[in-house]
Amino acid sequence: MGGLIAATAALSVVLLALAAAHVRLRIRLRALTRRMEAFLVSGRRQLTFSVREDALAPLQNAAAELENQVLLAREQRQAERRAARGLTADISHQLKTPLSSLRLFCEMDAGPHADEQLTQIERMERLIHALLRLERLCADGYAFTFREHDVAALVGEAWQGLASVYPRKRLSVEGSAVIRCDGKWLGEAYLNLLKNACEHTPEDGEITVRLEQTPSAFFSSVADNGGGVDAKELPYLFDRFYRAHSRETKGTGLGLAIVKEIIHRHHGSVHAENSPGGLRMVITLPLMDSTASPSCEIVR
Repeated sequence: MGGLIAATAALSVVLLALAAAHVRLRIRLRALTRRMEAFLVSGRRQLTFSVREDALAPLQNAAAELENQVLLAREQRQAERRAARGLTADISHQLKTPLSSLRLFCEMDAGPHADEQLTQIERMERLIHALLRLERLCADGYAFTFREHDVAALVGEAWQGLASVYPRKRLSVEGSAVIRCDGKWLGEAYLNLLKNACEHTPEDGEITVRLEQTPSAFFSSVADNGGGVDAKELPYLFDRFYRAHSRETKGTGLGLAIVKEIIHRHHGSVHAENSPGGLRMVITLPLMDSTASPSCEIVR
């Protein structure tokens, strides 16, 4: 009988020890999870390699190695972007200088085809400007500063630059929103969307911008009555140099690609869809407040 009691007591001690070890393991696992989540949010390294000989050590060491790889990849990407910015600046100088000289000679010669030559030079200059702008955006070559802006006002400012070029087009803005964004760049995104709509609608075309703000997100759409595009072409409209075969266009094929990159820099998304009688561009942005961390707010 005494032996049974002793065995039971020993078993109880073992079970208590196992339970305590299990609790400690769960506590360490929760702590490890929190530190990994902190790394994903802040981008700063949180984990160190474990020298313990327990079941959790291999997992912590694997996570620490993965964080190292992420940081190395991030540093390499930043170095590539810096190199791309330098290359972009060099290309800009190399291309703009001979074009300016060519324009000057065309104006001085004033030959029978001077007007057409100058038109083509201007087209080339616009194309180069748009391409270099897009490349600098992709390489993080511009500083984005986030402040509160009235989006309806940004749309209105963008339309002012187009109203004189398209006097018979009609714009209507529905809804309102005040969000933290880079006003200059979001305004340029709307300018490109409105210009795209103007280019693909009748002379008296109608364009509708809708704005909606929720506690966590901002939604906007730019719709026209230009007839839409083939459904197969919708996924490619924001690719650089892509031109819809079902729509006649005179642009460079870069405006919507610039819009996509601007929205991406705002941590949002943009897509195209056919609407009754036309095409609709839909923007979705997460809302950021003044306490957003630097990893969530791109400010240089």
